[in-house]
Formats: sequence, C-alpha cells, structure tokens
Amino acid sequence: MERSGMGKRDSLTGVLKKNIAEAQIVSALNRNRAGALFLCDVDDLKKINDRYGHQVGDECLKETARVLECMIRSNDIFGRYSGDEFLIFMPDCNDIRIASEFCKRIEKRFRVNKENSKLSYSVTAVCAVWQSGDTCQKLFERADGELEKRKIAPGLPAARKKEEKDSYVKDVRLVRSELIEQIRKPGAYCQDYETFKGIYRFLERGIIRSGQKACVILLTVVSGQGESLLPGEKDILMERLGEDIGVTLRIGDVYTKYSSSQYLILVIDTTEGQVDRIVNRIKDRFLANNQEKNILIHNCYELQPARIGELLGPDA
Repeated sequence: MERSGMGKRDSLTGVLKKNIAEAQIVSALNRNRAGALFLCDVDDLKKINDRYGHQVGDECLKETARVLECMIRSNDIFGRYSGDEFLIFMPDCNDIRIASEFCKRIEKRFRVNKENSKLSYSVTAVCAVWQSGDTCQKLFERADGELEKRKIAPGLPAARKKEEKDSYVKDVRLVRSELIEQIRKPGAYCQDYETFKGIYRFLERGIIRSGQKACVILLTVVSGQGESLLPGEKDILMERLGEDIGVTLRIGDVYTKYSSSQYLILVIDTTEGQVDRIVNRIKDRFLANNQEKNILIHNCYELQPARIGELLGPDA
C-alpha cells in the first residue's frame, strides 16, 4: 500500500498527477455543472533545459508548483498536466472576467524577476469556463486551443511588453495611494518619538543639499514657581498642550511628546530668530485657558548639516 497517497502525486512537484486531477474535475463537473479550467505553461522550458541543464529546468517546475499552490484555494484542484504545464480547476468560478484576471495575476507573478534569483522565467496562463453541454474533455480542448493561440500569436512579445508597462503604471499608482496622506484637518504633524527621530535625521541629511533652515524647540511645562508639576497635573496639561501645538503650527511642522512634561517640535523653514514668535503663539493659546498659572519654558537650536567625518571618527 502506498503511503500518504503519494501514488496520486507527481514525484517531482508533489501536485496531483494528470489522471487523478482529471478524475476529480469530472466528479466536480457532475456535481455542479460549473467551473473554470486554467492551463499554466512554463515558457521555453526546453531552452532552459538545453542551456542550463535539466536540474535547473526541474527547479523551475518545482518553483512554479509552489507559487501556483500559494495562489489557489483549498477546494481548487491542482495538478501537473504535462511536462511543462500545470492545470487548475476552480469548481465555483463561472465568470470569464474573474478567470481572465486570475490568468493575468499568474503571468504577472512570474514575469517579475525574483530578487537574488539566478534564473528568471515566465508562465503563460489561459482559461476556459464551463458552458452548457461541456464535458471535461471539451473543457480541456478549449483550454488547449487558447494556449495554442497564445503560443503562436504574432506580435505576442510586443503585446506582453505593453501589458507589462501598463501593470507597472498600475503598481506605481497603487504605491502612491498607499503612501499618500489623506489630511483630515490642518495643523502640525504629531508622531511618536522614533518616527520623529527618523524625520529629523532625514531632514538633517537633506540640508547638505538643500540648505533648508529648520529648528528644534523643546517645550517644558512647569508650575508658576518654575517647579516640576505633580503627576496628576501633567496628564491633563500635556494633552491640552499637544492640541494647542497641533493647531498653532503649520502643516509641514512635526512634534512629539518627549517626556511626561515636555514636547519636541521640529519647525521647517525657520531660523532661531523666528522661534520666539512661534513659541509665543503657542503660549498665548495654552495660557488663555490655564487657570493654574502654569508656564512654558522653551529652548531651541538650529539644525546643521550632518557631518559624516565626525561619525567616522578622527582618524577617517
């Protein structure tokens, strides 16, 4: 007796053998009278074998099986159709648009060069959706026909290049939509301390080239007598001060809570001579609603370009 059903699986890739996969597809079609069949062909596998050897070609097939298995669902049927082809059957897919989009996703996945990969290769994917009166054989014949058209279609490389270019345009639009900030209200940019530090260091490096002016301000809340506040007082006052800073400063400025009674502020296009005016605006707003007569103390310095020599040490 064969262990773990290994007799049903292809010895190289571990996916279902062709006859086993076809039998499961026939059973699914008899139950549901629906489904989409996909054929995925590893392009130019013979050339890969001739140039690099069959061991490399086998690795391409195993990698293709691994990637495709990650792209399908648990109820899909997945098998090896021939030496360089795989089949996928989705029993609950009967929409040609959805099936075509899945083919595009498969091809795009293999078209992009993998980082640190010694060999890049592509995969052609086609589909056939069940129609009334279809048998399993007819479904395969239609999918085979689609694959043959794709393989011999004139001008295919140019068409693929255009599709690839279009996909890159879509990618950059997706990146932009993920990175862009949807600003809900004007005011400064409040960040945690680690993010603030990253922005500070990025700006400090940029000053080398841009010559832009920027200042860091340390704001400290103290009592009317210049003493530290009690723990219970700090939380309320610091929350209020944070709101006042955010509203008072410009949209390009950044601030963060530095300690239980201090805020750090990074103001762009500002010199030390302009800091007093900025801090006074914050103080006026903060003290206007402050019955306890607490005060704000500030210290500041102007950013200087990052000095690489100092980081490398005196012997650099």
